[in-house]
Amino acid sequence: MSRKRFPPTLELQIEALDADGVGVAQFGEKRVRVKGALPDEQLIARTVGKRKGAALAVAETITDNASPLRQTPPCEFFPRCGGCALQHMEYAAQLAHKQAGLLQDLAFNNVGYTQLRPAVGSPQFGYRRKARLGVRRLYDMQLVGFREAFGGRIVKMDNCLALAPPFDRLFAPLAELIGKLSIPAAIPQIETAAGDTDIALVVRHLEPLAVADVRLLGEFEQQHRIWVYTQSGGYDTLQPLSSHAPLLNYSLSEFGLNLEFSVTDFVQVNAYINAALVRAVNTALQPRPGKRIGDLFCGIGNFSLPLARSGAQVTGWEAASAAIDRARLNATRNGLAGRTRFEVADLYNLPGDKKQKLPIADVTNLDALVLDPPRSGAGPALSSWLDPGVSDVAYVSCNPATFASDAAVLLKHGFTLDEVGIYDMFPHTAHVETLGIFRRHG
Repeated sequence: MSRKRFPPTLELQIEALDADGVGVAQFGEKRVRVKGALPDEQLIARTVGKRKGAALAVAETITDNASPLRQTPPCEFFPRCGGCALQHMEYAAQLAHKQAGLLQDLAFNNVGYTQLRPAVGSPQFGYRRKARLGVRRLYDMQLVGFREAFGGRIVKMDNCLALAPPFDRLFAPLAELIGKLSIPAAIPQIETAAGDTDIALVVRHLEPLAVADVRLLGEFEQQHRIWVYTQSGGYDTLQPLSSHAPLLNYSLSEFGLNLEFSVTDFVQVNAYINAALVRAVNTALQPRPGKRIGDLFCGIGNFSLPLARSGAQVTGWEAASAAIDRARLNATRNGLAGRTRFEVADLYNLPGDKKQKLPIADVTNLDALVLDPPRSGAGPALSSWLDPGVSDVAYVSCNPATFASDAAVLLKHGFTLDEVGIYDMFPHTAHVETLGIFRRHG
């Protein structure tokens, strides 16, 4: 289907919001996805492209039946910017929409639950402590920002309400910096990371930096009090500009913990929601001396260490050796090395699988589990972790669809989904975190 078969503007009736927070409508026999639209609205939308047989469009004028859930988007770059999807929707309605999506996925997988936890909202702005920004040279203009909603172009922007300070206002200085370098066209992206006490950014470069470039980066580092790293290839090429650049850190003050992380380590981007999740997992699993808890996909110890602080003996597994090294160091610096063990393990294959490259996690002799997998879910090894002695599972997920399919597996092994609810890790986006508490009764 060519774009010419669609007029430049379309009169549409929005039927629903999809999983990406985008309005869905029909134009004849063709499907149209409309950013900035809400269900039941009649509107005029501007076509901007096509993807997988569907037209892509942006809402421009509401002609009838404006949704009572509609609000004025707080960001001047919405809806063009692809960083957010739901700024035009009242925040309480966003939470309800995300919760409804989770319940739909559970129903599709025939997963029942005992209690639906109230949705946990977040501060709506300034929450995002890690981000990846696109960089592009366009004629004589240097752009640094997020990519467009329905395309790969970089949005011309000078601020972002979602990013944690000071990155929320550093777009123009970053663009000016890149524009002064000798290789501006060879800088494809910048990553930002904010800890509690220090902040850092990573400048990706596809060609070698000149001596003058390094000097300019150093001046920027000093002026803005940001630790600058350069990266010429994979993460193994990461180099701090200053030899004394510290690791970043964040605190879980409720548990008297401080965790260090590098700019390349995975950490939850929303400190408020992360703290709420850690608290909820601890409450659900009731860690105490003598209790043995396994933490699958443990990362740098975000859930493991609070559980150990509460008295449990915790074993964490993760495929990334750098994350395991960091978890061990965090355990030591928080005085918990004696209550924790962290091991590199293959979490997606079973013993004897041809794709196995790492040791298989020995998930036995445990009383409870924490699961915090990537979007793809826990994977085929899930059943092998459900030893008869495991009575409780706290499952943290960033994908309601794979959470629901894994929940069905847990139910087949004698568990019930006692509690489930959403945590809004990314306000104004379609992304959502889910927490499910599974119990094995009898």
